[in-house]
Amino acid sequence: MIAVFVNAFHEQPSVPEGFVIDGRLALLYIDPMTVDEQIAELTRQVSGQGLRAVFPALVFAVAGLVVAGAWTENPVLYAAAGVGAVLTFAVRQVVPHLSNAALGLREGWRQEGTVEIGISRWKDAESNEYETYEGRIAVAGQPLWEMEFAQPRNWQPVQGRFEARLVFLRGVAWPVAVVTADGLLYPRVRPRRAGRT
Repeated sequence: MIAVFVNAFHEQPSVPEGFVIDGRLALLYIDPMTVDEQIAELTRQVSGQGLRAVFPALVFAVAGLVVAGAWTENPVLYAAAGVGAVLTFAVRQVVPHLSNAALGLREGWRQEGTVEIGISRWKDAESNEYETYEGRIAVAGQPLWEMEFAQPRNWQPVQGRFEARLVFLRGVAWPVAVVTADGLLYPRVRPRRAGRT
């Protein structure tokens, strides 16, 4: 991803096609990929031992920072351990769904359905803008699952209802991936049955 910073003093900067302005006034190039390229990229990144090693590596790094903080009595190391713990928790939430999506795309079965994508925009304390993506998954017009999707890579979803191929994996009750005409989505956290809170 290429980032080019926009001069903050411009009234309304022109934005070339393929670029978006994020909350930090950075012009980010989104390298759009076809659906097949997105699937190939996901399965390539998840295959191998690298993804499985991320969580234990983060746990050891956080533990090392805590030990180093205790040894040196440096509060900065404790703060870094706290940030690392939050990152470790986030990785622990997403990695199983990422692995299931890649495995499902390789070995799972597909079923036609629809996804209704909703986009929530929010700002943090520094006024940086973010987007989260939710979806309501339906098969034969019957809503089955409500999902919060992981941040899509290499494409920008739009709000609306779309035809989709739902990818299932043996032993997992919900679709592990949702493939639309424009891109690939997978859950960020455990999906909920539609109609349940």
